[in-house]
Amino acid sequence: MSTPDRSASDGEAGTGAGGRSAPSVWEDVALSDGTSVLVRSVEPGDAEELAAAYQALSETSAYQRFFTIMPQLSPQQLRFFTQVDHRDHEALGAVESEKGQGVGIARFIRSDTEPASAELAIVVADDWQRRGVGFQLLRLLLRRAREEDVTTIRAEVLTDNPALLGLLRHFGSVDTEVSGTTTTATLRLPSNPDIER
Repeated sequence: MSTPDRSASDGEAGTGAGGRSAPSVWEDVALSDGTSVLVRSVEPGDAEELAAAYQALSETSAYQRFFTIMPQLSPQQLRFFTQVDHRDHEALGAVESEKGQGVGIARFIRSDTEPASAELAIVVADDWQRRGVGFQLLRLLLRRAREEDVTTIRAEVLTDNPALLGLLRHFGSVDTEVSGTTTTATLRLPSNPDIER
C-alpha cells in the first residue's frame, strides 16, 4: 500500500451511511525498534498493492489470516477489502515511511445482527512482525471502533497462534472460547483504547 499525495487523503475519506462523511486516518507512529510507519485509511486505489502483498506473505502468515492457502486474492476479494465505507467496515494500513511499502492491514466489520459488535482481522508482512506494527494498527483501529459506537470486538484465531490473543490483551480482558483448531476471542473495548505500550 503506497503513500498517496497527502492532500488527497487528509480530511474526509468519503461518504458513509446516511450521507455522512467518513473520517480519514493519517498518523505517523513509532514502532518498538524506533522505525516510523504511517497508518492510514485503506482506499480503493490500494487494491493492486494489496494483491502483491498477499503474494509476498509466507504460507504460515497467509493461513493464519485466512485459514486456507489461496494462490491469489480474487478481484471480488480485492474490491471487498479496499472499497470500505469506514463506518461499518473500517480498514487501516501501515505504510513504511521511506519506500512507501505497505507492511500491514487491520480491519473491523460490524455485525449485521449486533450493531455494537464487530469482527477483527489483522495481518502483518513477515519481515515486519514482532516490531509493533500490529500493536499500532490495533490501537488506532480500536479508537476508530469506539468512534463508530462499536463496544465489542471478536476475532477468530487458530488455537496454535497465540500472538493475536496476546496483542488483544494489551487493550483489556479477553474472553476465549476454543472450538477444535480455532479460538474465538472477545474483547470489551475500554472507553479509551488509545493506550501507549
